[in-house]
Amino acid sequence: MEWFGMIWRWRDELLYWNPDKFDGVTEIVLPREDSWIPDTTLYNSLVMNDAESRRLSSVKITTSKKDKTALVEMLYPTLYKFSCMLDLKFFPFDVQHCVMTFGSWTHDNKAIDYHPHNGTTGGAIGTEHCIENEGWNILSTDVLRREEKFHVITLIAIVGFFSSSTVNDVREEKISLGITTLLSMSILIFMVSDQMPSTSSFIPLIGWFYTSMMMLISGGTLAASCVIYIQKKG
Repeated sequence: MEWFGMIWRWRDELLYWNPDKFDGVTEIVLPREDSWIPDTTLYNSLVMNDAESRRLSSVKITTSKKDKTALVEMLYPTLYKFSCMLDLKFFPFDVQHCVMTFGSWTHDNKAIDYHPHNGTTGGAIGTEHCIENEGWNILSTDVLRREEKFHVITLIAIVGFFSSSTVNDVREEKISLGITTLLSMSILIFMVSDQMPSTSSFIPLIGWFYTSMMMLISGGTLAASCVIYIQKKG
């Protein structure tokens, strides 16, 4: 999965200054090299190097006379690619819970403690700039639901067309139709395997569905072949 944009905020007592002594200046912007920055790392990242994005960032420092501290903010564009444990049992009606684990690479949580923050209740990650995706619906900031309309039409509804077109009479055309249906089902299985991430922990229900359909069609085709053979011999 991918995620764009990062804002860091922390308070530093050593950077506080009295605005009254500096013509009322309460905010300054410095290059990131001129300020201390925590070595924040995304632990479940697939690409560990984001230094190219961080070099574009600057640090905004805002002093506060009330707290006698300075609020430090750093915003930089980046593209995080991170791993997510997928539960594909109910594909394409699956709902995924994905977690991003941030932390310091050299300090423990006693020295640097991280909290999500964007001014909302519970510290949820902001999605106001999120662009709608045709493949997923964001139910919350850590829950994604797959957009199933495309998969229902292309992978499930078409099976009903094959099933309803079965010839009831025992004729040779039924064998040809059965073989053609098996070939069509094999193509659908390839489509499912291409659109679904690979996993070895379990087989999705749609896989069992296609397997059972192919077994039924194979059994019906074999039974029709035996009946036609017996009729011709008799």
